[in-house]
Amino acid sequence: MFVDTHVHLWDRRDRDLGYGWLDGDGFPYGDLVAVRAPRFSVPELRAEGRLAGLTKVVHMNAAFDAADPVAETAWLQRLADETGWPNAAVVTCDLAARDAAEQLGHHARHAVFRGVREMGPATRFADPAFRRGYAALGRMGGLFFHTVGWQHAGLALDLVRAHPEVTFVLDQAGMPQDRSPQTWAAWTGMLRALAAEPNTLCKVSSLGMVEPGWTPRSRRPWVLACIEAFGSRRVFLGTNWPVERLYSSYTDVVQAYRTAVSELTAAEQSDVLARTAERVFRI
Repeated sequence: MFVDTHVHLWDRRDRDLGYGWLDGDGFPYGDLVAVRAPRFSVPELRAEGRLAGLTKVVHMNAAFDAADPVAETAWLQRLADETGWPNAAVVTCDLAARDAAEQLGHHARHAVFRGVREMGPATRFADPAFRRGYAALGRMGGLFFHTVGWQHAGLALDLVRAHPEVTFVLDQAGMPQDRSPQTWAAWTGMLRALAAEPNTLCKVSSLGMVEPGWTPRSRRPWVLACIEAFGSRRVFLGTNWPVERLYSSYTDVVQAYRTAVSELTAAEQSDVLARTAERVFRI
């Protein structure tokens, strides 16, 4: 089985949702024309994932331009009720907003809600207003996702230590921006530092965005470094689909993950491919 913890679904015909990032030339990792369809929803995802053992799906927020961020959560809940996917959703919420706790309450009325992904810089972590919203998320048992970046590891550590009640997920494996030895050293240092805190997890995804010509061999050490730091019970995997269609097929990505973990024990492989995600997201 494979549980995908990073997919994006959309329907651009829905006027309550907004996907401005799909338009224009501002995406820094490639030409999005290959994924710029009016709709990418459950039928399309099932078609692309059917040969990869895909069983369950976690949606990562995508309608960043919606006037009301809860509109995407409500849409995802309707999809889940109608099709069975997504099984869980990580949503948009400005945790620094005065009404952040109220926003979170509206999200939480939908059964798919599991947490918040912050797309702003890690420098926000020091903002007292942000920390109030972050604490509110923790009180309701929500997960928090951020890529951090190795340059801001200290800010993330301070936040994680100040709020041990909140589960902090290093998103997209921390988004190492190149494959140089210098980046490897700094990035693995960040992994070890964050993994030393008991309230942290790691989601491995989006590795293809900065290595368009990747191979299973080139991807393997970056996947295994996350597992070595956090352990198989604190790591889960995602495809960042359909964005990573720019660089590969869906089956290519999942098979590369399977290859990367093939020398782990059977229990560890099961953890990383499915069981950890099922436990963390309660799906």
